[in-house]
Amino acid sequence: MKSRLQIFDNLKVFQRFWGWLFKRYRKPIIAFEILAAAFFISANWYQILLIHGDSMYPAYHDMQFVILDKHLGKYTYGDVVAFWCAGLDTLLVKRIAACPGDQVWIQDEKLFVNGRESQVFPADAVFADAGLAKSALFLGKDEYFVIGDQIAKSKDSRFREVGYVREADIRGKVLPEKNPSFRGGK
Repeated sequence: MKSRLQIFDNLKVFQRFWGWLFKRYRKPIIAFEILAAAFFISANWYQILLIHGDSMYPAYHDMQFVILDKHLGKYTYGDVVAFWCAGLDTLLVKRIAACPGDQVWIQDEKLFVNGRESQVFPADAVFADAGLAKSALFLGKDEYFVIGDQIAKSKDSRFREVGYVREADIRGKVLPEKNPSFRGGK
């Protein structure tokens, strides 16, 4: 059994060694710590995302860097979310038009949620292609209906390749929006 004095001496040796190591390799150690912290933050809270395409113009444009907030977890009408789309095998960015439990359809080029015209998009928005929403759709307890801001150009929940977006597929909420012309709300 080691005496307290031997343990104390071993501790001093360890402290001297650590001091020498840190002094000699200070920059690589600090760089490693910064990289580890950045990886942890990116995996759990915030991530930088590059927008591809103009389906979310004017709020977001092609080749724009945005921040993805991954820790909120609460999404509602008008939020812009990034989600994994298995049908297109890519990450998409779209605006939430209808939330879990809602009934949604497109009639006379207008979007309806729960029997009332949606307030998420501007009043003059034209939904010429109803796609899957030409008849009433009922969203499950963890399903969202998403649409791009460029309604005529966007591949979104109206199309079979995208369909409903499950909450488990949502990677986070996109921040900030440079043109908050969309009103949010049902």
